[in-house]
Amino acid sequence: VGGPRRLCRLRAERKARGAALARPVAPVLAVDTVVDVGGVELGKAADRGAARAMLRRLLGRTHEVHTAHCVVWRDVERTEVVSATVRGDAVDDAAIESYLDTDEWRGKAGAYGIQDRAQSFLHLQAGAFDGVMGLHVATVRSLLARVAGERRA
Repeated sequence: VGGPRRLCRLRAERKARGAALARPVAPVLAVDTVVDVGGVELGKAADRGAARAMLRRLLGRTHEVHTAHCVVWRDVERTEVVSATVRGDAVDDAAIESYLDTDEWRGKAGAYGIQDRAQSFLHLQAGAFDGVMGLHVATVRSLLARVAGERRA
């Protein structure tokens, strides 16, 4: 069906279309973020053990984070995906367990948040920090401006 980048795009579009069915008077924005390790998507960890396994997979290497943004406003729909590269330091089990103890990993793709205070082993290597967090502000502004312009045309 496609790699993680394509799947996050499809999910963002599906979310936006679903929300737009109510015929809103304003644009609808939907976003989806994925962690991509060599073409394999890491979703949200179901439990601590799954989170530990995901984090171990990310450490000592780089991976991609893709965030798809979709804006729907009546008959106009536009989508853009931003990607970033994140590097994981090689750390010991104690650092992983300390992070897991905080529960900051819960509900996050790849079992981490780049912004989490408790983790110091995952670092932005290339791309936008806010894109890794799950909402790239410049992309949202651009999409809203494009949709508004196309609606006027």
